[in-house]
Amino acid sequence: MSDPRSPHEKNGATPWPEPGQQGPPYPEQLGSPAHPQSPYAEPQYPDQHTGQYAVATGGPPVATGQQHQVPVGEAYPPARRRLPRKPLPEPPAGLAVGAIVAACCLLFVELAELAILLVTGGRGGAVAGIEIGLGFRFDPNGDTVSLLFGLAAFAAAGVWLQASRSFAEAANPVARFTHGRVWTWFGWWVPVVFLWVPYGVVRDVRRALVPNGGHRVALGLWWSFWLLSGLRVLASSSADAEIIVRSVAVAALTVAFGWWVRIIREITRAQEKAAGFA
Repeated sequence: MSDPRSPHEKNGATPWPEPGQQGPPYPEQLGSPAHPQSPYAEPQYPDQHTGQYAVATGGPPVATGQQHQVPVGEAYPPARRRLPRKPLPEPPAGLAVGAIVAACCLLFVELAELAILLVTGGRGGAVAGIEIGLGFRFDPNGDTVSLLFGLAAFAAAGVWLQASRSFAEAANPVARFTHGRVWTWFGWWVPVVFLWVPYGVVRDVRRALVPNGGHRVALGLWWSFWLLSGLRVLASSSADAEIIVRSVAVAALTVAFGWWVRIIREITRAQEKAAGFA
């Protein structure tokens, strides 16, 4: 008995429609209301449960014949909002100028004392002090004037370093500081510690603001000459030895002053660039 099916139907292929007959649906027609059960139809999902997905709320999924619709507020997760960046403080450019001026005054006093020491041949032949009243005398070759200008230079440098550190913390929140804020002031006076803590304070501030690479001021040279200038505190009974020690100390102080000015200017330019002024 012969098979009534056509050769195309035997092979599993869809027969080509005869003229006047409607053929199988094309892919763009699949999934249409005329063919709701086609493999191209949109899948059906559980209905919503109290405004959220049933699975997300722990409730049993409710199977309905309605097509699942995602609420507008749940279609995408909420975008992460960036908090507005805190405005940077004003760069302490005025304090930087004050620190330079105070250091310049200290250097001038040291040079003047060295000149007087060279003219008089030592403290034994120093000029007499000037009477200023109440039993006080102003000795231009004594340590009083140097101490006063040294304190002024220390105060100006400390205020500028503190303001620069606050600016660095705001401009670079991920920056690391080796020493606490209190060492900005006490690091210059604590015995033994004063040999490296002030250098670390300036290094941390500069590292937080000035990027690596390129030409950078050598902090090591500045700090080495600054420590060498401390020889002036060594007392000597010999006038010649005192002149030599003071000459070396003042020369080192002059070099350290030049590097100090360059460091302050470098940090100030970085602060103005971070604040958008440059």
